Amino acid sequence: MKALLPSPLTIHWGHFDASLAPIEQIDDGETLFVRSVSDVYAPDDPVPSEWIPPEIRSIQSEVRERGPGPHILSGPVFIGGARPGDILQVDILSLRLGAPYGCNLLLPLLGMFPDRIDYAEKQVIPFDLETGHAIVQPGVRIAIRPFFGIMGVAPPVGWGRISSAQPRQHGGNLDNKELVAGTTLFLPVWVDGGLFSVGDGHAAQGDGEVDITAIEACLEGELRLSIRRDFELSLPLVVTPTHLITMGFADDLDQAARIAVSILLELLERYCRLPWRQGYRLASIAADLRVTQVVNGMKGIHVAVSRDVLAQLGGVPPFLSPKAA
Repeated sequence: MKALLPSPLTIHWGHFDASLAPIEQIDDGETLFVRSVSDVYAPDDPVPSEWIPPEIRSIQSEVRERGPGPHILSGPVFIGGARPGDILQVDILSLRLGAPYGCNLLLPLLGMFPDRIDYAEKQVIPFDLETGHAIVQPGVRIAIRPFFGIMGVAPPVGWGRISSAQPRQHGGNLDNKELVAGTTLFLPVWVDGGLFSVGDGHAAQGDGEVDITAIEACLEGELRLSIRRDFELSLPLVVTPTHLITMGFADDLDQAARIAVSILLELLERYCRLPWRQGYRLASIAADLRVTQVVNGMKGIHVAVSRDVLAQLGGVPPFLSPKAA
């Protein structure tokens, strides 16, 4: 198993770019151990010194090339054999916290109410690792449900350097809290090798992420990266043990919802042979629209439909079946 560990030489800060040189290479189907640290940590956080991720001091002091987004991303990783038009299958095998605390930020001019925040404020949130809870404030404990807010491949070459803040066709800042261990993410590949990067660890987040941060956290986990060529995809797709989830991103939530539902209807028509009108009716009855996030420039909607419902339509769409040997 290869390891992707954060250091000044193995991270890129705040951007995706097809011209980035890979810092690791793995084979199709290989499992990658990943550790990520968040930009919200600081060497002088008011916690016991042994709590602070040891990598953060060197990364913050030595990495000068930053932005335009805020995220520290581990990678990119070159997947042998991946080429444009392929699909990268990311099986999230395990996730766990890499530090005993996380942070939430309130920042001026950002979030759902940018005019209500007139100074920056960071709240340190300790974790009770024995019970699996975050102590958000005295008397309020939230169950930890870790996931990477950012998983993505390099964007198309013509896009140049883009911010890590917005989710797009390459994935990126998806902020979908369903991407927990046991879930699979599918990403369209745009360049040779895919160039996969990961970061923005969250210990817990509400749909919407309204103040612009979740419980930002250091995460560790195992991800299996595989190449698929048995179906086509234009936007990230998520499969959980119980649901199929399509995603849409746009400048407003209405358009994001139309994109996410349209993708679901296209998949039902193509792989389940369900006529569009019937799929539209089924989506209205059985699919749930949820707000992924509203504060990262591009708004996000994800649509979840039960795999039990899909099974009744007959056939097994390729994205619901394991990769063929």
